[in-house]
Parts: sequence; C-alpha cells; structure tokens
Amino acid sequence: MFYVSPHVSQRFSTYYGQTYVPNHFTDGVLNRIGSGNYSNYVADYNTRRVISAPLTVTIPERKLGSSTAYAKVRVALEENLPAGHTIYVGLWEDKVVVGGTYGTTPVRVMERDLATTSLTIASKGQTQNFEHTFTLQGSWKRADLGLTAWVQGPNTGREVHNAATVKLSGSSVSPSSLGRVKALFN
Repeated sequence: MFYVSPHVSQRFSTYYGQTYVPNHFTDGVLNRIGSGNYSNYVADYNTRRVISAPLTVTIPERKLGSSTAYAKVRVALEENLPAGHTIYVGLWEDKVVVGGTYGTTPVRVMERDLATTSLTIASKGQTQNFEHTFTLQGSWKRADLGLTAWVQGPNTGREVHNAATVKLSGSSVSPSSLGRVKALFN
C-alpha cells in the first residue's frame, strides 16, 4: 500500500494542475481525494505512458555505509534536450509507520532526503554523471532504503522525462530503469 498525506496530495494537485488525485494505492487506486473527474487523471497517464523518453536514467553505482548512502546517477540523452532540466535523486525508506491524529499509518515509501543538480548536457549522445552522498539518520532501517533518480524540467510543464530506482541493500539485481518509457510521477 502507498499513502500520500492530504497536504502532499494537495501540493501534487496544485503542482500538476489536477483537481482529482489518488492518495491511497494497493495494487491500484484504493481511494481518491479532491473533486473533479478521475478519468482525466487516467487519461493523462495513458497518454503519457506511451511517449518515448528523450533520455535514459540509470543508477550504475550505490553504496550503503553505516552513516551514509552513496549514489551515482547517469543520464544519457537519446535526443537533443533544451536547457533548464534538473536531475533529482531521492533517498527513500520502505515500510515506514507514521503516527497521526487518527492513529498510526503504514506508509509504503517515505522520501527521506533529496539531492538535485542541473542537467548541463543538451545534445543527443551526451552523458552526465551526478554523484551524491546522503547522511543517514540512526532510526532509518538500512535494509529498507532505496534510491530513485529522475530528470524533470520546469519548461516542460513539470514533466518527468525518465526515472530509475534501486534498493540500497539486500539485492544483487541490477538497478532498474524504465529505458525510454516516459515516467509519470505525481
């Protein structure tokens, strides 16, 4: 299950110009908040998911230490891209339980930290690496930490061009990437 708190859902709604956004997912949408036509959200998703991305994002290196987590992100342009894009790397923790007014809520994934840098390449065939070391808090469960990297540009209607994600420990599986599939993050 994935849960987005009401104030975060409102930020997503405002940010993406949608009046109806999901706030619970359990192998699909369980509950929606906001007003409006939910089919507009689904239509946006179905339209965007078939558009090939102008770049690929991979996480070729990651290291989990006792107090830090290191990430190396590689962006490769598949076509020319205008200036103004940003590389984001989010450190997240899975299976977090948070307390609130109405008791505790299991949260599927909670973002713990975020790092950014400008995408400085613009021509097809170019690559750029971004390395960052996150400082970990003692209460975070190391086995449940992971990374997600994505490229987004303010001059593209806040569109996420592509993304990759990987767990930091417990797996020898190669980091996953969406290839040239366009990502929809909300």
